[in-house]
Amino acid sequence: MAKDILVAIVSDDIYARNWMSLLLVRDWRTRVIAEITCHADFEKLREPGHPSPDLFLVDLDSYRDNPTMVSSLNEQAGKQTKILCVGTQVIDSVFFRLNPRIFAGYLIKSEISSSLAWAITFAYENKVVFTPGVLDALKNNPYELPANKLIISGRSFPGLTDRQEEIARLAIIFSIGRRDLADELKISDQWSYGMVSELYSRLGLEDIFSGEIDPSRFVGDDPVILKHLEEILDELGTSKKAKDLETLAFHLLTMPTIEF
Repeated sequence: MAKDILVAIVSDDIYARNWMSLLLVRDWRTRVIAEITCHADFEKLREPGHPSPDLFLVDLDSYRDNPTMVSSLNEQAGKQTKILCVGTQVIDSVFFRLNPRIFAGYLIKSEISSSLAWAITFAYENKVVFTPGVLDALKNNPYELPANKLIISGRSFPGLTDRQEEIARLAIIFSIGRRDLADELKISDQWSYGMVSELYSRLGLEDIFSGEIDPSRFVGDDPVILKHLEEILDELGTSKKAKDLETLAFHLLTMPTIEF
């Protein structure tokens, strides 16, 4: 398996931290090594034996109440460490305060949706990632977009009913247990297992593993996404264990859309 991308989450909002952490834990390419809520937490990264992050994932909604955090990030980021920003809206000053050498992109939370780990993967590969709303906000801004930019957004998986999308969100993307899923949907435990199995069939997971369905069916001719999906399939092999089926389903359901 390829090296884990080590991520330090920077946010003083517990709900934002939980959202980001859950998505990154579920993706086999990313690993959260620290949650930074204040300046003092940066010192923990310098303790002997503590791994250095490949990327700081920064919640800019926290930045409004702590504007010196960006300056701290410029100081804390090592030569190989990137900074990827997320927020509910665009804060123009960030583009000029962050060191362009380590700036890895800016994502609007509602636009990236569940595709956060994919965005981190692209940033790790030296792309500067944005969601469409960020570009709209920069139309009258003197900031010059980098040549290696990548515009992405979360996508809705085609062919799923509203009910199946809700099951996918709870059971697969956020990995809620079947009993809790049954309680949430107000159905029996047994029925919750059946509904998840039906969702797997709709996604064609076993056919993808067996090679009967070409992965490009789900991503069209998008070479960037297809390359990553093929890497995920290579990692999983031909296994059809429940855990591996859920892993593949997670990556399929969180695939972003890339704009060229």
